[in-house]
Amino acid sequence: MDPASEELERRSRYLSSLIRRTKLSAAPAPSPAPAPLPEPEEPEAAAPNPEPEPEAAVVRREREEAKPAPVAEEEKEKREVKDGGGLKEESGKKVSVRVRAADMPLPLQRRAIRLAYEAIASMPRLHSKRLALALKKEFDTTYGPAWHCIVGTSFGSYVTHSLGGFLYFSVDKAYILLFRTAVEPLGHPQ
Repeated sequence: MDPASEELERRSRYLSSLIRRTKLSAAPAPSPAPAPLPEPEEPEAAAPNPEPEPEAAVVRREREEAKPAPVAEEEKEKREVKDGGGLKEESGKKVSVRVRAADMPLPLQRRAIRLAYEAIASMPRLHSKRLALALKKEFDTTYGPAWHCIVGTSFGSYVTHSLGGFLYFSVDKAYILLFRTAVEPLGHPQ
């Protein structure tokens, strides 16, 4: 197998693993079984010599009861981004947003999704070129040059991207591929 084919195969396996991880992390985690509620003690039913509960167990139980629910706002947002939870449009219609594959930090993913959603909501119908240009310009100005964006309802692609600069997601029927390539300065001959 020639080096170019090996490289293509390696990158294909990498993207497949990213997609599998995204699908696995989007699967809902089984919720822990609720702790049984303590039954109220009745004085006549109590044993004459109950053994005292060990002090460590009492302290541990008090800590568990004092803990707030473990769902933080950031975790909720992560789930929304990974699940593809819907966003509500002003008209009350629910818009489906789903991350298909990503190699990008979560804040950048949220920003890209929000920008795409706002742009699509402001258009009476989808203008792929306008949406792609808006996302590319925003990411170029905010995060540096060499961002590329492909928008459409049906397309195929195979791209090489910089580490941490790949996002493929959908907003309703619009599929959006946003990625960054490495920029090397041109060497001027002397």
